[in-house]
Amino acid sequence: MSEKKQSMTVFRSDRHEDVAAMIFAGLVVLFVLGYMAFIVPEVHVTAAMDGKVASILVQSGTEVKKGDTIYTLEVVEKKWVNNVMQENTVIKDITVKADGKVLDVPAKVGDKVKKSKNTIIVLNHVKGTLP
Repeated sequence: MSEKKQSMTVFRSDRHEDVAAMIFAGLVVLFVLGYMAFIVPEVHVTAAMDGKVASILVQSGTEVKKGDTIYTLEVVEKKWVNNVMQENTVIKDITVKADGKVLDVPAKVGDKVKKSKNTIIVLNHVKGTLP
């Protein structure tokens, strides 16, 4: 009795579906990045973490560059030391992620803020850059 050697085949039709999915995902990414860079008119800079606004270093009309400190937050840092939770109040500098111009500063020094909830600064970023 002769045994016929059988092998698994990879369907060639599956390959084009994978390539089409990768091209579609790439186009979606390009569309979203293009939208963010060229169409989004302004960026609302929200609180980076829970805390209290310690200082605001910019005002309406100020031109800012990537990396400039725009405000500081007073936050409580917690860490375990010798099985005891220690809380320290520290000041954190928050920097801007894109070049632009400050349109509005709705927050005031002393305001309590929640992470990603409270708008601190409204920024008009340079077109063609990602906010």
